[in-house]
Amino acid sequence: MIFKKFNDLSKHTKIAIFVAPILLILGFGAADFWAESQANETRYYEMQPINNICDIQLKNCIVQSGEFKISIYLEEGRVTANATFPLDTMTLILVDENDVQETYPMGMRPESPYYWYDTTPLKDQVAVAGAEHKIRFVATVKGGQYFGEFVSTTASE
Repeated sequence: MIFKKFNDLSKHTKIAIFVAPILLILGFGAADFWAESQANETRYYEMQPINNICDIQLKNCIVQSGEFKISIYLEEGRVTANATFPLDTMTLILVDENDVQETYPMGMRPESPYYWYDTTPLKDQVAVAGAEHKIRFVATVKGGQYFGEFVSTTASE
């Protein structure tokens, strides 16, 4: 009975019934290929300090982009970055008063990709109350590049 109904269909309808599943599979494959290529593209996000205040000496420097936050502070003489999501890389850039940059690729703590640190001369540069230092950073998370710039101002005691 089903074959009789099929034979009653026009030639174009019969072709459409056979071609439609093939087009569906090809369309699904093409959409998957496109989505994968979009996921591999590098995305850039700018991070801003919360409250527009940063004092890494007092552990009062949190930068944010959406739900992603990084806390940057001094701990045991090292600059430490603590992120809300695991980082792939973290680079700190210290900028002096002449806009000369010095780059410090930070290392991940062995126990966690959420914590990154490096020894820099920043401890001595921000030790005096009222000292200001421009800091830039680039953090990589799953192909996304998060970057920011802020001035760390040491609070007067």
